[in-house]
Amino acid sequence: MDHHFKEPYNLKYFFGFLVAMLLPTLPASLTWLGILSH
Repeated sequence: MDHHFKEPYNLKYFFGFLVAMLLPTLPASLTWLGILSH
């Protein structure tokens, strides 16, 4: 594993992981925004 961490694939996997972690909280935050904007 001599690869340096500047590869686009690692970045892609990292952003995919972030999106996968944030997806379940998206509807809740959207409903909270709807409640607060009233």
